[in-house]
Amino acid sequence: MHRVHEGNLRGRLQLPRCGRARGGFLRLLVRGVPVRRLLVVVSLAAVFAGCAPCEPRPNLGLYKQQLVGWHDSGDYERCFAQAARRGEAALDRAIASTQPRQQMAVVFDIDETLLSNWEYLTAKGFGFQVDTFFAWVRTHSDPALAPTKAIYDKARAAGIPIYLISGRVESLRVDTVRQLKAAGLTGWSGLFLKPDNYSQPSIVPFKSGVRRKLTEAGQVIVLNMGDQFSDLEGGYARTAVKLPNPYYYIR
Repeated sequence: MHRVHEGNLRGRLQLPRCGRARGGFLRLLVRGVPVRRLLVVVSLAAVFAGCAPCEPRPNLGLYKQQLVGWHDSGDYERCFAQAARRGEAALDRAIASTQPRQQMAVVFDIDETLLSNWEYLTAKGFGFQVDTFFAWVRTHSDPALAPTKAIYDKARAAGIPIYLISGRVESLRVDTVRQLKAAGLTGWSGLFLKPDNYSQPSIVPFKSGVRRKLTEAGQVIVLNMGDQFSDLEGGYARTAVKLPNPYYYIR
């Protein structure tokens, strides 16, 4: 399986390190202090002198600002389009092959793969709450991401079956179908959503399990695209393309 990884974000935050106290601090502290207090002073100085340098800690607010800046600068769009071109090239190879197209399959994740939740993510400060996300899905407002929609449309025009495998729960099926239709994403052959009672710590068993069943049914998955590594892990795809998403992580 060929896997494509997206590039790392540039310009990581560099935070100052808290250093060790220097000998001058001890001299300043001791100067003019009575002898009977010297033990306390020395003990206090030892605490400062013995403190190892602190490792940098990220500031969440600054990271959020950096993510917004990265998106709004056009870098997200460019990186997304670059990764999508690799997926389109894999699809073109499959279309040009002699394999019957009805035996092929293309698999997509949904969120941050075919549909953008940017408005929801920024409104919630990149946090996630089940009730607010459900309410957002029910607005059917997610726009399609143009580069992957173009691949979707090309696969559909070529007569290759399209399967959507999402970590959304089954109870969102009706609204998800409406959302996809509103974004112009129709004609898929299967929509697989996570069971509402799914209890595994990772989504990988569910998604790879669906791909395994498709493969066992005779479909050859020529392309699998997703924004999370967990969309791709577990195999059962000739080409797997990782789309950029620094906004959240799903196991």
